Amino acid sequence: MPALERLLRSLYGSTPQIDLDKKIARSRAAAAQAFDFHKLGDGMKRANVDLMAITLQATAELKSGKAVLQPTGQSFALDGAVPDAPGARRTFKVLDWKDPEKTRLQIVP
Repeated sequence: MPALERLLRSLYGSTPQIDLDKKIARSRAAAAQAFDFHKLGDGMKRANVDLMAITLQATAELKSGKAVLQPTGQSFALDGAVPDAPGARRTFKVLDWKDPEKTRLQIVP
């Protein structure tokens, strides 16, 4: 999957882990950056790869129904219940990534 590796490397600046048997690709952002999930989905489509779901692990501050990603300050609306458990590092499922105006995050317990 050279096209997929090239895409993820260009978006996030690091060598991705791709496991075709499990049908997953992981990438780590080499530096703080704003995420464009629509651009990721479009690039995957052009690379002829199906994108079924996006999971994001990030340091985030939860306030006023939004997740504010640190250190960039990029924010997304939260979907679902917000746990009372403290902790800045969270795992999120990205919802409606095809439409940048509707993109929201759901906390994965």
